[in-house]
Amino acid sequence: MKSLMSGTEKVLGMRALKLIVLIPFLLAGCLDVSNPEETQLTKELKAIEDYLAGVTFLHVTSGNNSGIRIGVSKFGTGAPPHQGQVVKATYTGRLLSDWSIFETGTINGKLETIPVDGLRYGIESLPEGTTATIFLASNLAFGSVGSSKVPGNTTIAYEVFLENVERTTTELTQFKSDTTAIRSHLNDKAITAIAHPSGIWYRIDTPGSGVSPNVYKLVTFNYKGIILTTGAVFQSGDVSKQIVFGLIDGLKIGLPLMKVGDKTTFYIPSGLAYGSNGTNSIPANANLIFEISLSAIE
Repeated sequence: MKSLMSGTEKVLGMRALKLIVLIPFLLAGCLDVSNPEETQLTKELKAIEDYLAGVTFLHVTSGNNSGIRIGVSKFGTGAPPHQGQVVKATYTGRLLSDWSIFETGTINGKLETIPVDGLRYGIESLPEGTTATIFLASNLAFGSVGSSKVPGNTTIAYEVFLENVERTTTELTQFKSDTTAIRSHLNDKAITAIAHPSGIWYRIDTPGSGVSPNVYKLVTFNYKGIILTTGAVFQSGDVSKQIVFGLIDGLKIGLPLMKVGDKTTFYIPSGLAYGSNGTNSIPANANLIFEISLSAIE
């Protein structure tokens, strides 16, 4: 099961599989109300939850004590950004108290250069092409000091459209090689598959009739993982109540394309799998095949 997990899930460990969390920075323990900073956080989280109770999103990330909530208005179909990649996004910053705008702008640079912690964490948790509102308590925004436009201890929200995520030069070179290899495999085997804009290919072997998951849902499925060049099965089994966002990027993209009851074969380039690192059972820069039967969405 572990080989299906993204780097984030490997850091979080198996306990995280049953938590609706996106990245390690969102994990927090119980609040200590004797601590003034945590009392402030409790107050701001309540303000966010009260606001969310009166609005509608396609999905809102479940609560924890980190100081961030994300309401998704439109799901993108690409992979989320990673450090070193250039992100292009537009945003509008608002004060939660009266929804007034304090800033609008465009991001066009490496993910790690986004200066506001909560905005960076939020964008890192969005599939490419997503429109979302990232709600931030002051601990992940401008803190008790504030800024020239935002008073101290102020809860804010960023309305964000993550327009594009650019691969690095090295990633792009590998991606072109991966695409050539996958095309050759499909042609040699006379396999008809659908090319997804992200770079994965897929074939629906048995159509289902259920609903489709989003990347923040818990899913249950049976799978077989195969190395494309050798046909060797590196792992197979059943996965129960696994958050889609905790899987490798190719499956973050692929599983939302499925419906409950579908059996689908995915052809995943190495950059959306385990990349240049590989694993103990998967070579570096290995293109993979996953045969997946989706049985349930939590």
